[in-house]
Amino acid sequence: MPELKSGLYLDHVLIAVHDLSAAAAVYTALGFKVTPEGRHPGRGTHNRLMAFGPEYLELIAVHDRRAQPFRPSMDRFLSSGEGLYMFALGTGDITAASDAIRARGTDVGDPVPGRRDAGESPGYTWRSADLGRVLPGSECFLIQHDHSITERYTQPPQPLVHPNRVSGISHITLAVRDSAAAARAWHAVLGVRFAPPEPRERALRYRLALGNCFLDLESPTGRGALSEFLATRGEGPFELGLRTVDFEAATTTMGLSGSVVETPEGRSVEIGCSLAAGARLRLVEG
Repeated sequence: MPELKSGLYLDHVLIAVHDLSAAAAVYTALGFKVTPEGRHPGRGTHNRLMAFGPEYLELIAVHDRRAQPFRPSMDRFLSSGEGLYMFALGTGDITAASDAIRARGTDVGDPVPGRRDAGESPGYTWRSADLGRVLPGSECFLIQHDHSITERYTQPPQPLVHPNRVSGISHITLAVRDSAAAARAWHAVLGVRFAPPEPRERALRYRLALGNCFLDLESPTGRGALSEFLATRGEGPFELGLRTVDFEAATTTMGLSGSVVETPEGRSVEIGCSLAAGARLRLVEG
């Protein structure tokens, strides 16, 4: 079967919120530089972003309910609470990536254009192809930007350098009921290969190395936060890891006082949902 040759990476993660300004204030207080508001013409949504390298976080909310919803599932998601909603896989050739997925037997929509208008800041355009929920663990779409990240984001000054020393995304964890079956489904659609399964605390993990971070499929093996999440919200993005090279400075700036977890991969500490507009985040050393 064909494999994707276009170098998939985690492009951005959407955090759906009710009040965009309030959520931006929360992340500013955590030490992130948050861009000015942008709007998606014809889609009824607006956003504010936190950019790192190729990847970024997107706070997204509805601002015009008269518009035809581009992502109808967002209202259903928000009815259960704010938080990690879905994500995009970036590619340098969205046409080739879409063709390769179709050749492997999965229907994917043709790439459609998108645009973000941001007032006095530069706007930008992209093309995206929706994968829906064919990949277990999350809605997902492919995206190819028409501008580099430094062209897209110029405000606030030095937008990629954050006071809290967070420099990028280390991993995204998707909660699934059967991680082995989920890994097989991801392979069937994208041709990607996961590392051998790894037992975790009350979970079984399959890990995929993307171009810029890890994507983890985790299913519970006992009662805990992961099983509770699946029981209340179903399969979906469970945790997002944020990378820092200065762990002490980052924890101090972000005001974190939780228990630090020591692993061979480095130290980490949870940033609870109540601190991050419903998103479960983890600060990771490295």
